[in-house]
Amino acid sequence: MYEKGVQTRNHLYEISKRCFYEQGYEKTRIKDIVTAADTPIGLFTYYFKTKDNIVHEIYSDYYQQIDTCLSSLSIEGLDNPILRHAALSYVYFDLILNNENNRRFYYEILRKSSNYRIAGDFIRNTYRAYIKEYDLVISEREFENFLFIDFGGRREYFLNYFKKDLNDSISELVFLLSGIVPRLLGIDQQAVTTLLDKGIEIAESVNCRHIHFLFE
Repeated sequence: MYEKGVQTRNHLYEISKRCFYEQGYEKTRIKDIVTAADTPIGLFTYYFKTKDNIVHEIYSDYYQQIDTCLSSLSIEGLDNPILRHAALSYVYFDLILNNENNRRFYYEILRKSSNYRIAGDFIRNTYRAYIKEYDLVISEREFENFLFIDFGGRREYFLNYFKKDLNDSISELVFLLSGIVPRLLGIDQQAVTTLLDKGIEIAESVNCRHIHFLFE
């Protein structure tokens, strides 16, 4: 892609994030994005085709930013995939749920469809690391079923979280959600509890405030 094309694509991407932040997913039309970007609609469809493709990229970039932030830290234990996922999840949800506009966008996406398609690749790799770390034997079919159970449980939890305005803290929800698959896989519960607690403790102590989910 030529430099000008890269600049145009990046411009549309950043404007999309700003529109989503200010208006939410549902009220933001492709027309709104290209108007704000002062770009022909044909370029939007050329680079992204749909709003959902941008959403997929936003989530992927967000995960990667947090992962990079954690990788830059010299903290013992972060190489354990369960501990690392707990720390990443804490930062992930802390930045989303403590910002009204981020919360709205996250909820609208959640209502629209499962996060499986959006976050599936990252989470799949994370859970495969669990299997490798603990030398587990599991069929591909079982693995995929665990993914469906995990994503389905997470979605139902958060629909309830938003509808009933649950008072669960970030620590409580991360401890709950990040413990689903390790326990399904049969990893020692005491070990899982210790790793989750440590991951949350690390996340509470690090500064990843330079990371943004949408536009702020």
